[in-house]
Amino acid sequence: MASLRGKLSTLKEMEYDNYSAWKRHRPWIFRVASALLFFCASWLLLLYAFSLTNTIDNTALAGMAFGSIILFGVGLFYLMTSFGKMRLAWRAFRRSKGHYTKSEMVIVNERAELARAQIAAAQLAGDLYDGTWRPQDPPWDVVTESNELVICAANANYARFYGSDVTYMQSSGFLMGHPTFVAVGVLAMAWGNRTRRTQAEALAKEQSREQQEVLAVITNHRVICRRQDGVWLSFYFHGASSMDIDSSTGTMIMQFPDTQPLILGGTGGLYAAVAAVWAVRGARGLEGHPGLAYLRSLEEAPSA
Repeated sequence: MASLRGKLSTLKEMEYDNYSAWKRHRPWIFRVASALLFFCASWLLLLYAFSLTNTIDNTALAGMAFGSIILFGVGLFYLMTSFGKMRLAWRAFRRSKGHYTKSEMVIVNERAELARAQIAAAQLAGDLYDGTWRPQDPPWDVVTESNELVICAANANYARFYGSDVTYMQSSGFLMGHPTFVAVGVLAMAWGNRTRRTQAEALAKEQSREQQEVLAVITNHRVICRRQDGVWLSFYFHGASSMDIDSSTGTMIMQFPDTQPLILGGTGGLYAAVAAVWAVRGARGLEGHPGLAYLRSLEEAPSA
């Protein structure tokens, strides 16, 4: 979970790459300028207060001094928060020159792999549409059905989406002693119970689970996934109640009436999406399915 949060944070930082130069630098420039204005206002108010030392009472003088401190504090806040925005702008500049951190390089490689997978999936869609594809031999440990043909095999990012039943222990007890000790003990037990209940609710809610890389064997009937524990699972295209495909992000979500939804991504996920549309809708599906629009744009793009 921590690594996922780190990746999301890096992705958010890399959004700066799509901004214009002014939009990247505007946040820290605004904060530094505001800090300077508040510092100047604080200094001027303090000088004004000193100039009136002999003409106003101590209460008014203290109020002006306090106001000067408040202005200085606001300016300091703007100055401190500008450093983070400076760092974001600097990192965007470094990335524009090809200098990436390790976490950024992971994302860059993932994007490059997704682009390669999208090109390959677009080629597969074209071959299926034209009828030029040739069946492949299945892996030795996969038993195909009658009239089932293997289209391709590739690694895929696999996950299932479901909730879970979670139990947790609730603390209780009888406390004796000083009233302060009893009150602290009761609050500690209540806080512990609430924390465990919150954690259990987070674990129980519906979310992506079993996330792993699998081998996906795609046929004209189904996608067969070999999980990392060696178990083969079959997901039949015609057995699905719905298919949500987004070829721009390389994901496919298949829902079934009798099992948990399947989430596939990466190269195998894109291949499975193309094969599923072709198996269920035929050539018309490849030609018009909105989830494959990005792949069709790659086919239509002029080659360099």
